[in-house]
Amino acid sequence: MAEGPDRPPHQVIADHVASFAARTDEEVLQALAALAPLPDEDSAEWDDEQTWDRANLYTALADVAAIRRLRAAIPLLLERASFGDPGEMMRGLRHSLEAIVNPDWGALTTACMDLAASDRPGTRLWALTQLATLADERARPIFEAASESPLQEIREAGELGVFRLDRAGNTED
Repeated sequence: MAEGPDRPPHQVIADHVASFAARTDEEVLQALAALAPLPDEDSAEWDDEQTWDRANLYTALADVAAIRRLRAAIPLLLERASFGDPGEMMRGLRHSLEAIVNPDWGALTTACMDLAASDRPGTRLWALTQLATLADERARPIFEAASESPLQEIREAGELGVFRLDRAGNTED
């Protein structure tokens, strides 16, 4: 699949999505499992066009997983998420995750809680970000722990989670 300056990312992603139409769910999950994690946002790897090609494939696989509602893709997607938001591509991840489980928010909360303690900062960041959106009281201890992180983005995601829980009035008596 030719990627280049004359092919905008949204078209490359759409072409990847179409290329998976005839593949099985297992093949989709295998492709996702074979994909190397995306580098941190501040990595020099983003200067390499192959990294952007991988990011476009990652985004397409997230879209395919959402269309097919592949719950097994949730940890695979989070385990490959970039620490940061290069090209503002990661912020859409939550929409794919939510589409996979809709309306079973408890399942997504459980999956994200399991991954919020990951050693990979990108996995932690996006699991926490999703948890903050879900605002499930079960995540309060995870948010409180993240609020003490030496990594600013993790700390801010933890603080946001606590804020959203408090704002929703879900405080414990």
